[in-house]
Amino acid sequence: MNKISPSSEGRFRFLIQERIKNFWGYGNLDSDVWFVGMEEGCDGSIPKIIQRFESTSRGEVFDIVADMQGQEDHLALFKENASLQKTYRRLIYFLLYIQTKREPTPDEMRAYQINHFGRKNNNHAVLELMPMACHSMHEKDWVYGGVDIEGFASKKEYLKKYAPLRVDLLRELIRTHKPRIVIFYVMSYRKYWSLIPSVPFEEVIKGKLYIAKDDSTAYAVVPHSVAHGMSNNDWKQIAETILTTI
Repeated sequence: MNKISPSSEGRFRFLIQERIKNFWGYGNLDSDVWFVGMEEGCDGSIPKIIQRFESTSRGEVFDIVADMQGQEDHLALFKENASLQKTYRRLIYFLLYIQTKREPTPDEMRAYQINHFGRKNNNHAVLELMPMACHSMHEKDWVYGGVDIEGFASKKEYLKKYAPLRVDLLRELIRTHKPRIVIFYVMSYRKYWSLIPSVPFEEVIKGKLYIAKDDSTAYAVVPHSVAHGMSNNDWKQIAETILTTI
């Protein structure tokens, strides 16, 4: 496990506390389409995590490129000839399908990732329910246990303490900005997603799509972009169904 140096421990603790209250992700909150995942990925390096938290410590959402200068591993995803990132791939697929009403090609998705995805001047937001960047959902990859903050001893304790708070904050964020559609792209977090709309979700495509719709916003729960057993036809059917909902 990474060790936190005494000289950086206080600053790291402050950044974490601010991030829990304020950080949501990237893009434009005053847009029609929001994606909400479980948490940012990372390689587990404490110095890199501190650098990322510093870059995203002064607001709710950020530009995924302009505000992340100096973080070369991250910026490599948006340089010319970058490969499609596995998680971003399906989010971009939905965005382009909603805009064009047809399946985008891999080259179109890659170009969109490089030039448009997650920018503050664009038509979508890419958000996370939980604020701490993690290598995976597994307990073994929880690198924050050495930070002196209540609820941080384990991933399980962290979720128990902070997930309800974040659900409340996200619900209020949606009420304030009124996006046209919110797409939750993690099935395993359905217990949290179900607490956000004012109406219950209905299963529209068995095990693959749940939808709820209130006065101002439609909500969809879909599998994660890298979920096993999902074919291109499955994603197309989900996109077509979401399009008819909004």
